[in-house]
Amino acid sequence: MRHVSTSSSSQGAVAAHPAGASAIVLAAEHEGRASHPTAGVLWMILAQALFAAMNVLVRVSSEHAPWPEVAASRTLVGAATALGVALVRRAPLSMGRSDRRLTWARSLCGTGAMLCGFYTLGTPQIALGDAVTLGATSPIFVAILAPRMLAERSSPRLWLATLLAFAGVALVAAPKLAIAGEIALIATLGAVFSAFAMIWLRRIGAGGTRASPESIALHFSLVASAAMIALSIPVWRTPDALGLVLLIGTGLAGGLAQLAMTRAYALDSAARIGAIGYVGVVLSHVLAAALLGEIPSARQLLGTALVMAAGLWLASQALRDARRRVDRSAR
Repeated sequence: MRHVSTSSSSQGAVAAHPAGASAIVLAAEHEGRASHPTAGVLWMILAQALFAAMNVLVRVSSEHAPWPEVAASRTLVGAATALGVALVRRAPLSMGRSDRRLTWARSLCGTGAMLCGFYTLGTPQIALGDAVTLGATSPIFVAILAPRMLAERSSPRLWLATLLAFAGVALVAAPKLAIAGEIALIATLGAVFSAFAMIWLRRIGAGGTRASPESIALHFSLVASAAMIALSIPVWRTPDALGLVLLIGTGLAGGLAQLAMTRAYALDSAARIGAIGYVGVVLSHVLAAALLGEIPSARQLLGTALVMAAGLWLASQALRDARRRVDRSAR
């Protein structure tokens, strides 16, 4: 029987992942396969490079089509990817009654995270790298919510990491509060939605139920696709040839990144691979500077570094806890 992991190690597993990636990411987290750390790291770096490219394509595509259309192109490819993975793996797509409510909660929160994420990625009022940095605070919110919602223990290190992360958020967002404070707030709200999505995801299967990760991923992809298509209808604008190419590229980059990330989690532990996810934040800043001319200030770079340091600290603690559990079980 396979079920979604509910271990504390996944606190570090969602670092810097775009909203909506978490369900299919965890599909291969505990398959009993041998660990191949080097291959896992390389696949994760590839995934983050593709996600960074997707972030840039979202920003550029939004100049040719409304952001809900851009998001719809991404979710439709995500649905096709989830269905394809399910068919290849011959995974059951049905789920028990006890999982349905949690799956709907996970899908709705994930959709909310995607709405906030694509809205902030598509607007020029906030730098692309800053939008990605604010979205990367989701593991911090997971760690804050876990003691109450998952009965997991907290520690002084958690609260120190939280303070570190939000000091970084303040440095990133403060210079823009007068101009685009609401955009920064929406980006952070997306991280909160993403954290709730991960919480519900970790509760699915906690009682030993049989919902496959593929069925959860497909459910989310279909719910998100329906929401994005519905939002795009009132503002629909038929893209020109370049816009169509950009929309297709956005969907393909995100879909391929999702597959590469799934492969990475199949090859190594979630905590270690999740820490590599912060490469995506760095690459997003680099691509935004090189392709969009968005040069971050020293304050923004310091804020980004603080957010990444907090997330990496949480991931390292999760990896250490996982090793201790393995050592205890081996005795």
